[in-house]
Amino acid sequence: MIQQNSNENVNRKVKAVGLISGGLDSTVAAKIVKDLGVEVHGLFFAMPWGCCDKAQAQSAADRLEIPLVILQLDERYLKVVENPKYGYGRALNPCVDCRIHMFTRAGQYMESIGADFVFTGEVLGQRPMSQLRHSMKWIEDGSGLQGRLLRPLCAKLLDPTLPEIEGLIDREKLLRISGRSRKDQKNLAHQSGITDYPNSAGGCMLTHEHFAQKMRDIFKFGYRSFRETISLKWGRHFRINEHFKVILGRDETENGMLVQYAHQDDHIFELKTQDGPMLILKGYNPTQDILETAAGLVQRFSRYKEGEPVEVKYWPVKNPEDVRSVFGQSINEEHLQKIAIAQ
Repeated sequence: MIQQNSNENVNRKVKAVGLISGGLDSTVAAKIVKDLGVEVHGLFFAMPWGCCDKAQAQSAADRLEIPLVILQLDERYLKVVENPKYGYGRALNPCVDCRIHMFTRAGQYMESIGADFVFTGEVLGQRPMSQLRHSMKWIEDGSGLQGRLLRPLCAKLLDPTLPEIEGLIDREKLLRISGRSRKDQKNLAHQSGITDYPNSAGGCMLTHEHFAQKMRDIFKFGYRSFRETISLKWGRHFRINEHFKVILGRDETENGMLVQYAHQDDHIFELKTQDGPMLILKGYNPTQDILETAAGLVQRFSRYKEGEPVEVKYWPVKNPEDVRSVFGQSINEEHLQKIAIAQ
């Protein structure tokens, strides 16, 4: 729990940590707090399959002339996604637990720099799972930020926080915005000369069932590192058996990203003619049958789909000079649907 300061209204610079996504709400919230004379330190949580963009967050921080620290979500966050205390939204999105995790780390950062409170751009009633009155209280309590979590855009609709009670923040300068409309925030941004904020994002990938299927698969069968989960963003995913899965790129860009994030023990497959998809085979020491299945999938998604087996070359990521070749099994539609995770 965050300790309450003595009620000493000292003549010192008030310092706060603001969660910055780069979007409209967090930018306006940071502008409000900064205009109250607070020294604002921005904090951005980088999640490869999240809803926010690091470049947009940095742009917002630069515009506001505040420093921005970027924290990478990691294996600890995956544990939250896998087993959330407060459950999921429409797919695999643990919105309440997600915020508790991030705000806990924000509180730790707050203490490390000697800041007085944490603030966010949250609006009461804007989001159905994490921005209801009771869930906002769960988040505050669960993160250990009791009394030290300020929501400037809707503060007058909530109980006063310690920064307000202690006189560090003038409650009368805070707002009472609620609901899904962003009209008030847009007006405030316009008045402040903030015009280049991004439109509302498409949302966290965990809210999409197609992506959630891929995440559930790695929770069931295992993964080797947080970095490996980044590959869930791209390609067609198939589970050959409990020990092996494959990902096929849909285009040249996806091919490149899948190769970049491949594990050292993976194998890379492509047609000998190099005019089809690249495939990443994930798993240790594949048998001949597994190799032929992977090669068959490469052919299945190439222009040679209906023809005789063609030669597919493959090599281990850790030794790209060790190039071998294999002819693939025929993969019919029934087999394809049986092993599909998400296409």
